[in-house]
Amino acid sequence: MRDWRHCPRCAAGLERRRPAGDDEERLVCPACGLVLYDNPAPTAGAIVEDREGRILLARRAIEPFKGLWDVPGGFVKPGEDGEDAVRRELGEELGVDVLVGAPAWVIADSYGNDGVPTLNVFYRARIARGEPTPADDVAEIAWFRAGELPPACDIAFPCVREALARWRRGHPEAGSGIVNEA
Repeated sequence: MRDWRHCPRCAAGLERRRPAGDDEERLVCPACGLVLYDNPAPTAGAIVEDREGRILLARRAIEPFKGLWDVPGGFVKPGEDGEDAVRRELGEELGVDVLVGAPAWVIADSYGNDGVPTLNVFYRARIARGEPTPADDVAEIAWFRAGELPPACDIAFPCVREALARWRRGHPEAGSGIVNEA
């Protein structure tokens, strides 16, 4: 959004200025008054564990980071809360119904080549119904024990590497390695 030149509402040229009462410069439309806030887009990811204490990862079939491992999840749609987004995304990506627990971690990051800021909420989840099967945007799925996670260079996003490192720290059988090391 930082490089936008025209208002998405009325197409007038945007100006960078500090609106009255604001503490930061923003993109402002002088024609219609729209103020654009460069806020992060929310995502909801699932830390899906099975009864053996393993975590489910999905290999991405789409860019960005095509071919790398990720937790299942995606962007939260307007009017949707995080738990509903997790249920929807896992239904779409894996064809399963999940029980969604409390949020485990909230980690800031960015998405794609444009570096769109994201706020990523990771929820604990368990499969309630169905057998995970990759959909169009998932190339492969696999279950991993804490000590067997893929190396950091094979994990899609910094926030996912951090979430997996935090998850791993909660599993003593993982050993001394840390997932976000190369």
